[in-house]
Amino acid sequence: MAKNKILNFIKNMSYTVGSNLLSALIGAIMVLIVPKLVGVETYGYYQLYLFYINYVGVSYFGWCDGIYLREGGKYYSDLNKPLYSAQLRMLGIFEVIFYSLLFAVFMLIVTDNNKQYVIGCTCVVAVGMCLRWFITFILQATARIKEYAIVTVSEKIMVIVFVLLIMATGYRQFHLIILSDVAAKFISLSIGLFYCRDIVFSKAVPFKTALPEIKENISAGIKLMLASLCSMLIIGVVRFGIENHWDISTFGKVSLTLSISNMVITAINAIAVVMYPTLRRTGKDYLPKIYSIMRIILMGVIFGGIIFYYPAYKILSMWLPQYAESLRYAAILLPMCAYESKMSMLVNTYYKTLRLENLMMKCNMAALALSVVCTLVSTLLLNSVTAAIISILVVLIFRCILSEVVLSTKISVNVIKDIFIELAMTVAFILCNWYLGFWGMIIYAICYVIYLLIKKQDILGAWNFVKSMR
Repeated sequence: MAKNKILNFIKNMSYTVGSNLLSALIGAIMVLIVPKLVGVETYGYYQLYLFYINYVGVSYFGWCDGIYLREGGKYYSDLNKPLYSAQLRMLGIFEVIFYSLLFAVFMLIVTDNNKQYVIGCTCVVAVGMCLRWFITFILQATARIKEYAIVTVSEKIMVIVFVLLIMATGYRQFHLIILSDVAAKFISLSIGLFYCRDIVFSKAVPFKTALPEIKENISAGIKLMLASLCSMLIIGVVRFGIENHWDISTFGKVSLTLSISNMVITAINAIAVVMYPTLRRTGKDYLPKIYSIMRIILMGVIFGGIIFYYPAYKILSMWLPQYAESLRYAAILLPMCAYESKMSMLVNTYYKTLRLENLMMKCNMAALALSVVCTLVSTLLLNSVTAAIISILVVLIFRCILSEVVLSTKISVNVIKDIFIELAMTVAFILCNWYLGFWGMIIYAICYVIYLLIKKQDILGAWNFVKSMR
């Protein structure tokens, strides 16, 4: 039985890793081509649209998150299809009404035509995204990872195809680029609906029958949704401060640097998709050991991978000279890959598995409060983009350490020594690459070798544990 679980985990992992690596590759193409071919202002409006759609999930008030939490670990065949059919339809009706009203309000408030267009597209795509989340959360919770991966990657493929076709025509404005993203998301929604067609076309139960279930899902998921919202706002508040305090071009440049960091996180976060349903089916006695093993592997890989920042920075600066100054900020932001990946892949997954979403929300709220303070100081008091960028990393590190320390008390894992070692590696990376250039890369590589020597016994222990599972 244990061997079958491991094989299924590896099989599902191959789907998610493959799809996320493909998504990261497509994201890299978008990062390399779009800002190269369009103006800085046009790219800024495109990034503003991407920024807005990050927050549309708030509109379902934890409904889909509740399904994910409550059904995690179950098998798809055991789901009550008529009950979920009713919920899917009710969610669709609610989202159409909600975003129609929201669009009308914003058209009265916003006077900038370009921002009106961005908001209009955001409201349209939000309906499709919420319905797709309903479907993909069911696929993830029931470990239908192959189907989930196809739904996810189909959007990325469609976006790059549409954008390249638009670029080939010589069109250089953001309007069609945004429309291509809208179309891609609705195509991926259609694929997801096809995979769950027995839910979509099932005879729905009456509204009165579904209402108690909806309340249960919202009650279970609202804290997870608020935790996720706070998590997004940690960076979002800083980005909003930059967009509000400086111009759209500065916002676009900073967003490009964040996009580069997010590509790395996207590739790694594939593991989290597989881990949640797997951990829900795993005995609690194994959770501390699995956490320690995955943590050792993850941090070792990321701290090793960012060694190559300097050559990547030089190549990207030559390819995108108008963004060269902002690309330098990656020397500050790249270490966030370690902390954000650990949060998504391990810490948050364990909080969900142990149903500690209330604690997760409180940790994220504390980090959000710090983010607001840092944003006000960096924008209004210091008037410094560099300070705003530094505040992103500081807040993310604070959130990760706080969340992990709280979690460690629940699963009896000692992480204090590792936290200090990782902080030292982070500071070493920033100082070496911000001030020393090529020689900084060499010095950081030496620091990484020292890190491996310090963690040698832990790494060997993790390797032996993995070998024993064969």
